[in-house]
Amino acid sequence: MFEKIILRKSDKGPSLSAGELAEALLFYQNVHLILDFSSLGTLISQIGMPNIVSLLNRPNVSAIYCENSVATQTDTRNNISTHSFIAYSFAGDREVGQLHSRKQILEWILTKKHGYDKKKAKQLVERFRLKVPFRDLTGNHFIEGGIIEAARLDLFDESFIHSAVSLALEDYVGHENVPPSFRFQVHNYEKGFQIDTDLNFDEITKLSNQRNPSAGERNAAHLIGTVLDARADTVLASHYGGEFYTSGLTSRIICRKHSELLRRMKIETDELHEFSEIVVDTGPTLREVINSNERTFEEFLKLLDRAQKFKEFIQDVNPDEKLVKEYWEQVTSQGWINSLPTKVIRYVVGSVISAIEPITGHAFSVADSFLLERILGGWRPNHFVEGQLKPFIEKDRD
Repeated sequence: MFEKIILRKSDKGPSLSAGELAEALLFYQNVHLILDFSSLGTLISQIGMPNIVSLLNRPNVSAIYCENSVATQTDTRNNISTHSFIAYSFAGDREVGQLHSRKQILEWILTKKHGYDKKKAKQLVERFRLKVPFRDLTGNHFIEGGIIEAARLDLFDESFIHSAVSLALEDYVGHENVPPSFRFQVHNYEKGFQIDTDLNFDEITKLSNQRNPSAGERNAAHLIGTVLDARADTVLASHYGGEFYTSGLTSRIICRKHSELLRRMKIETDELHEFSEIVVDTGPTLREVINSNERTFEEFLKLLDRAQKFKEFIQDVNPDEKLVKEYWEQVTSQGWINSLPTKVIRYVVGSVISAIEPITGHAFSVADSFLLERILGGWRPNHFVEGQLKPFIEKDRD
């Protein structure tokens, strides 16, 4: 269980958050990042480029950098809009002009967008490039003909298009505000496609901004763009073969067409939610305390370094069993001493230590996993959860 995860977007839609990355690193054995200009910039803002490079030096963390992103382009002439799926990339700005190499682009991101000095930026870029290959979404690496062409073929599936648009509308305005019936037809041409619809986009924009004030305008291009996003993620998920983590809307669209592709990801996401709610039970989650900056990513990395046995426990859980069930079976398998309250265990263990070292009188912490293993008869996952994870999440809380 929790063998490998591929991270591309936040479940809320935009770029991946530091908290989501932390949760993946703690629970999954292998983590693979799919980065692009936007998502790399967001991660740099959240955790800093040195931490990104440090992560990539860990044996269980890998990444690729996509040199381009995909989008829907609209050309309107004589009140008729023609759309096309395109790939675009960052190549410079007015101040520096055109940037001709990958190295120049990455150094620009660090110096101009994030304030690193040139020397430090060069060092970090060199270390990043040693670990991260660059990929082109329009080439044949992921799928023959490229992702853009694969998405164009989806436009011929009328049933899927209508279903995907319905899911996107639910995400924008809520299920109760989606028209019971609407027209949304795609007419394909050699140089693009046109959309025939009776949807009221002024009303959709109004309702969408009531739910999400930063949503901005909604139009036909936004709706059809969800099909492109879904195809890109489907191709990447199939290529890498792990559990694929992306936005909630894109996941629902993918599942509508490929019901089994993300099924395991849904199971494992539910397992982690149950584990957090029932076992950790701290109120805020690990993701939330990192995203709110109550804990830094550097602090999390120190926690991660102490989590190896916990990760091994998770890896050994049978995929057909429940994580919470396996956790409690492990915790209670040692007999009478595990049923005692923490204060009593502390007293019992403290008494044993006093008998062993009556002169030195070393202070003892319940989180001392070595002593617990010796006295309680072996390591158990609650040693990490109670001794490390909960105190990390509950820092400075009443």
